Amino acid sequence: MTTLLDYAIPGVPFGCVFALMAVGLVLTYKASGVFNLAFGAQAFVSSLAFVSFVADGWPRWLAGLVAIVVLGPALGLVLDRVLFRRVRTASPLVKLVPALGLLIALPQVALIVAGSAPDIAPPSLFFDAQRVYLHVASVPISGLELSVTVATVAVVIALVAVFRFTPIGLEMRAVVESPRMTELAGVNAGLVSAFAWVLSSCLAGLAGVLLAPLYAQLDSQNYTVLLVWGIAAAVVARFASLPVALLGGIGLGIGQQVLAGYLPAGILATGLRPSLPFFVLLAFLPFARQRQVDDPLAGCDPPPTALVGEATGYRSANLLAPSGGDGAGHAVAGWHRALQARADRGAGVPSAGAHGVVDRLASRPTLVVAWAVGGLAVLSALTWVPNVWLVTMTQGIAFAVIFVSLTLLTGMSGQISLCQASFAGLGGFVAGQLADHFGTSVLVGMVLGGAVAAVLGVVVALPTLRLAGLPLALATLAFALLADNILFPNSWVGNGATGVTVPRPQLGPIGFNGSRSFFVLALVVLALVAALVRTVGQGRMGRLLAAMRGSELASVSTGIDVHRLRVVAFALSAGLAGVGGALYGSLERSLSPDAFNYQLSLVFLVVAAIVGLGSVSGAVVAGLVFTALQTEVATFPPRFSGLLPVVFGLATLSYTRHPEGIVDFLGGGVLRALGRRRQGAAGAGGGDGPGAGPGPADRSSARTAARSAVATGEVAVPEGGGRS
Repeated sequence: MTTLLDYAIPGVPFGCVFALMAVGLVLTYKASGVFNLAFGAQAFVSSLAFVSFVADGWPRWLAGLVAIVVLGPALGLVLDRVLFRRVRTASPLVKLVPALGLLIALPQVALIVAGSAPDIAPPSLFFDAQRVYLHVASVPISGLELSVTVATVAVVIALVAVFRFTPIGLEMRAVVESPRMTELAGVNAGLVSAFAWVLSSCLAGLAGVLLAPLYAQLDSQNYTVLLVWGIAAAVVARFASLPVALLGGIGLGIGQQVLAGYLPAGILATGLRPSLPFFVLLAFLPFARQRQVDDPLAGCDPPPTALVGEATGYRSANLLAPSGGDGAGHAVAGWHRALQARADRGAGVPSAGAHGVVDRLASRPTLVVAWAVGGLAVLSALTWVPNVWLVTMTQGIAFAVIFVSLTLLTGMSGQISLCQASFAGLGGFVAGQLADHFGTSVLVGMVLGGAVAAVLGVVVALPTLRLAGLPLALATLAFALLADNILFPNSWVGNGATGVTVPRPQLGPIGFNGSRSFFVLALVVLALVAALVRTVGQGRMGRLLAAMRGSELASVSTGIDVHRLRVVAFALSAGLAGVGGALYGSLERSLSPDAFNYQLSLVFLVVAAIVGLGSVSGAVVAGLVFTALQTEVATFPPRFSGLLPVVFGLATLSYTRHPEGIVDFLGGGVLRALGRRRQGAAGAGGGDGPGAGPGPADRSSARTAARSAVATGEVAVPEGGGRS
């Protein structure tokens, strides 16, 4: 018993650290309906300001006051006004991507403004961090541990009192349920929401300043790791109870210390301790309740225009509806095209004549431009592009394969994965290990690596079948953490710090050691993967995935096996990501366990979502843009080395307006402009030309034929069809 106490008591201050993060997350979620994954980044910004002020000679109390009470709330107020207020009732993905973008961007923005992190050891705010103030069961308690514990307990007590016994607490809970109903009672809902964000951000600043002395030097990654533990404690509290979040955090702190004390030395002990949040999340996420943020009075006002593109999925770039449409125009256009083709066949009109080809090309100008640009890029890569940019383009193709796997999983089925980099890393490690130990061709290793990654995708999907939205994202994030700490460091997977060698492929007498020959190989792999995903999207499985993306409940009611479909989608997506990871490893000739860490999974989702998750072309552009910007930023001065995360992180602000992605948004804009131009030309021609719209009789017969065709099953409802 004495030994257990010796292990458990030092875990209490660590648990308070986790609880402080959890309390901030729960507070934001209770007050605004948004799970603020940027909480760790906000904490880092305040801690950086505090340490910088102290390094400049400020008194600790003044530096802490400015960092916690001024900077923290100001940052939270800006985030609420600019971003989170607009996404309160949005879909889980639209809420998640901006928060991830801020988690990536805010620390880099702070470092660019500050120049660099101060070289001094972060000081303690209240007590001497190294001095022992008391002993509990012969365990010494330092000033740092005492300050964190006392501050955490005091904060939780104060917040519980605010929520239960003050008018502002009642108003904050009411605003989450229905801002309009609250305003009918005379409460300024916007002001209450802003106060909640100010309070939460003040707590983030306090957490950052209190936790800074835990480390010898400030590093934003440390706050991300602490955030994962805080997420686990918030899940234990079911995103609702502040006291339970405190107890959950303390329990996690004690648990990880006890594991470290009792487990034998080795990879199991060193890996299982930081992976504890994974098991906690899997155990408690099925019981965590997501707050319903649909306002009962939402129908009183017209729908907001900021998120008109939200109801888009795979192939959203092909929307033919006018600006602001919700996909119904796409469905009607699809039925009209099918009926027109049916009428042409009945009238004996050839479907592939010269005029038909010209019309199809004229109706798809963005497709023609895309093929022309792509062909020019390939021709340039094979002739005159310098080697450094040729390698960059090949890296972009490898990342594009991984992004295409996200198109299949998130764009088609609506499932959120924050462990896609783990799948990619496993595929690369398997290909390298097979080539090293068994002499297997790397091309065969790519296929086998994809197969093993697909099996891992099934392993991830099975325990998360009942999860969706935010809980699913958190569960996959925890799995990525588990892979980083237990799976990849093993010698039989990632080979620890040494890494794995992945040679270039050899196909009979044909070698791919040269940059241009490997570029051609990567292009072929991308073409095969893209063709596979397009085939899936345009086939029966694509329609099933679109139905599941629209409503899992409605899909189940029509006889669709949603659980089986989710497992298949995860397996296919993981397999494609594994192929992309093997391709990247072969390009680089080696892979380290850190090459595809969990943080890269966050970046993958953010980049793919910004550029376009709804189409294969968007994924390809995302891969090329990602690597091109990486290469360009590498030439910048050291102070601006973190500019790339800033660019992608801040670009998520535009994502809240255009969740369909930049590529699909621009393509849809071109199509809408051409459509208006044709309508204008048809109107100027008196309505008798080929572009003139149908008359009343024609429209009536077309509607009758459409109903008949849909009823008999001759015309399928297109993917991404309209909502009733």
